[in-house]
Amino acid sequence: MDEEDTPPVEGRLLNQISRRSTKETEMIHMSRKTAVTSFLVICAMAIAAMPAYAQGVAFQASSLPLQARGEGLTETIGAVVLQATANGTIPAGSSITMVYSGAITNASSFPGTTGTTVTQTNGLSCAIVSLTSTYNSCGIGNTAGTYVPSFVTTANGSQLTVQFATKVVFAPGDYIEVSQVRMNVNSLGSGTTTVTATLSGTSATPASNPITFTQSQVGVSSIVNPSVKGSIASTASAIQTCSVTNGNTFSVTAAENYPAALTSAADEGNFTPISTIANGSLVNIVISNVPSGLAVMSTGVSAVTPTGDAIAATLVASTAAYQVSTGSALTYTYAITGDSTSAVESFTMGFGIGLPNSSNSGLLAKTGTLPAIGTIVSATAAVSLAPSTGIVSFATNNEGGGTVATISDCVTNIMFPYVTNQNGYDTSFSVANTTNDDLAFGAGAGATSQSGSCTLSLWPTTDTTLAAASPLGTASQYTTPTIPSGSVYAFSQSATSFSGQTGYIIAVCRFLNAHGFAFLTNGFAQSAGPQLSHGYLGLILPNPISGRSNSNGESAVQ
Repeated sequence: MDEEDTPPVEGRLLNQISRRSTKETEMIHMSRKTAVTSFLVICAMAIAAMPAYAQGVAFQASSLPLQARGEGLTETIGAVVLQATANGTIPAGSSITMVYSGAITNASSFPGTTGTTVTQTNGLSCAIVSLTSTYNSCGIGNTAGTYVPSFVTTANGSQLTVQFATKVVFAPGDYIEVSQVRMNVNSLGSGTTTVTATLSGTSATPASNPITFTQSQVGVSSIVNPSVKGSIASTASAIQTCSVTNGNTFSVTAAENYPAALTSAADEGNFTPISTIANGSLVNIVISNVPSGLAVMSTGVSAVTPTGDAIAATLVASTAAYQVSTGSALTYTYAITGDSTSAVESFTMGFGIGLPNSSNSGLLAKTGTLPAIGTIVSATAAVSLAPSTGIVSFATNNEGGGTVATISDCVTNIMFPYVTNQNGYDTSFSVANTTNDDLAFGAGAGATSQSGSCTLSLWPTTDTTLAAASPLGTASQYTTPTIPSGSVYAFSQSATSFSGQTGYIIAVCRFLNAHGFAFLTNGFAQSAGPQLSHGYLGLILPNPISGRSNSNGESAVQ
């Protein structure tokens, strides 16, 4: 081939790229992420018999950089392109070495297959292609009954070596392209933003056939970390255990931070034609702090952006849409089943949270109750890229999320303004759980039965009129056992951790319609009988307690 007939460098690369599928073109020009199982070495040159040029080869070094996910353990990085600037020969026994800034993860992990023109062995592949699309001998080692390769490729650690098994003659514009190399990008650390390849050549006859490069290092990928952003697309539901209504919902959004951060299995298959891709990107939604007994139901994708976009996600077969909490986190795994690699996309998943129905197959469609949980909890959802044992895999990550619901008990607040267990006095208490009232008002006409404990908080002082310097004690708490619906729990201050103290108590009972009574005595159960006794009803404080900060003062609810 005459040098004057050789198309420009850019034209040759574009001719090669134009023969790729649409997805592969997007792969190069939209800086997308790919996950493949081999690396590909392409050497494009004229194949016809040519004179052996008695000089080495000077290569113009460049790259086709891609974006890579910072969370990725097996990210595909961009191609290195070495284009001959003049006629030259690389003799047999020579090599070109590329040292990447991270470990290559697809050196020899996959079984090989044999085609009519290309051999792929142990996860490696190569091809020599003329500018008229004629394939020539190339492969990894000898394949019985087929051919002897012109060069072989090997990888160890971060180093990829192209070893020339025979003499290869280059004309101006012929090029070697090394692509489909996968790396553990995550191991580079969160502060690294670029993946590079450092080039060197070793000629079997360096004096007459040197191998040189216009630059010794090229950038092959830019790292995006995080590659996906998770957020809560709804206001947190407020759920009370005494009245768990139906219709509590929340939404979680997963959004790309660059085009093709999320890809389907079809995309991955196009990016990796020599290996079976079990799945595309997997997105986990992990819902935590859901009290035992509550259930969560996935209702599917509720929205995508841009509107009408191709991105789609479905639950994987191993994930149940309906899950009942036992106190552990609930995980929903979605597989990306459709997308565009040329647009930044997002999708929103809808969920319901409530009580299980009678058949334990979905959420209860009416109001019910949950046993008291004794505290206030915030249920949260977090988005992450799921780890995998397949082609697409990620390090542990958290892409964001937030609170989706707050769950608390229905409570009754009771004030006992004076209690004592000093100077021969003791205070006895009784707390009634009056949520069982069907006999009085008719079934279903009154309260809903609930059970729960009461936590009493004591602020102690002395049993005298306080002066400015009078000491105050340290506030402390005592929690009763669970008080069943329709029962009364009685106890004395002297039998609790409040013994030997005087002050006031606020009781928070984790059920509605609690009522309390306090009875103070001096000398109770002595032969002479009590010298003094007095009883009073506990004051019911409003709930919520925000009224206690009202400028007009609080009002007891009696």
